[in-house]
Amino acid sequence: MSKTGSILLAMALMVAAGIVAVLTGLVTLNIGSSSKPQRFANKGALEVVCEVEVSRPGETLDSPFDSSKLTLPAIFNFEENTGAYPGEYAISMNRKGTLHIRGEVLEIHRPSMFKRHGVVIIGERVTLNRQTGAFRQSLELNGGKRLDLVRGTCKRTDNAPF
Repeated sequence: MSKTGSILLAMALMVAAGIVAVLTGLVTLNIGSSSKPQRFANKGALEVVCEVEVSRPGETLDSPFDSSKLTLPAIFNFEENTGAYPGEYAISMNRKGTLHIRGEVLEIHRPSMFKRHGVVIIGERVTLNRQTGAFRQSLELNGGKRLDLVRGTCKRTDNAPF
């Protein structure tokens, strides 16, 4: 067999092996996308520390709100399907909310029913985007309205990726 024939045969075998690897799932091609698909471990508990800006309303929901920067912890427990952070309304470290997993976004929700700032607060929602580290907290108000109160970014306490 000639050198050219040997090279062509070797290339054909490599292409065939590559096709078999893709079809069996051993190799994943991410064609047309600049980011790698991420898989997150949804086991145990995820503990994070967040640098946030908190906007607190006064007696009413009229602007301007008092703003302050805080560092606060949050925990997402996959085994118990709960989550908590030291909030001021419905969710706190001892009043955990229900954890919902939506791909890279973790969401904690806790229903409530109380009146503050002249409106009825019917729930509190916290989200953490595990890909970007974005942390958000909002209140659900009667009438289908939402009030965003906390924005920031979080990092794992053990410096591992989310």
